[in-house]
Amino acid sequence: MKPLNPLYNTYAGKTCVIIGNGPSLNAVPNELLAKYPTFGTNRIYLRLTPSFYVSVNPLFLKQRVDEVAAVPCPKFLSAQFAGPEDYVLNSMSTPMFSYDPSSWIYEGHTVTFVCMQLAFFMGFTTVLLVGVDHFYTFDGQPNQPLLMTGDDPNHFDPNYFKGMDWNAPDLARSEEAYIMAKKAFEDDGRRIINLVPGNEGALESHLKVFPLDIYRGWL
Repeated sequence: MKPLNPLYNTYAGKTCVIIGNGPSLNAVPNELLAKYPTFGTNRIYLRLTPSFYVSVNPLFLKQRVDEVAAVPCPKFLSAQFAGPEDYVLNSMSTPMFSYDPSSWIYEGHTVTFVCMQLAFFMGFTTVLLVGVDHFYTFDGQPNQPLLMTGDDPNHFDPNYFKGMDWNAPDLARSEEAYIMAKKAFEDDGRRIINLVPGNEGALESHLKVFPLDIYRGWL
């Protein structure tokens, strides 16, 4: 298993894209995703191979361990699922932003927050979010294990969790984590921007924590 330390500040001053898996990902131009280093998570490989792959949810990983192992890019995984060529992430339950993921990360109830901690550690100055819709349709309680019996309405592909067990989102606690990430980046003179389709002056997103911008300004 690879140590994370050699990755520290290797992308200082650069821009990256953290790819969420919401339905709005289908509207994101391929040119944008090809222009910058990308962090992708969970079943992003149904759409593309990112520059860096991240997954920490054991319920997901145990169901798709062979698929994840076949993703042909550097991978950041929980220790029990990491192979000899993967980077290991050790989760801590205390809700804090980790400035040193080589020691520990806080999952923040969303793997997107894990990506933010990695992007900070690797030195990225600007993080662009795409497909982070921050909106789900489900029956149940936050974090509750559920079975997706039909098409998945919450992700870019209807087969994303179809027939799989998954954890209902905890949007409130995810938002608390995003607020920590925003502060960490801005305190260091960096930024996270949520990219959405639309026109200037008419930008909308369920995720209100980060400033909004439109795709075309970053192509």
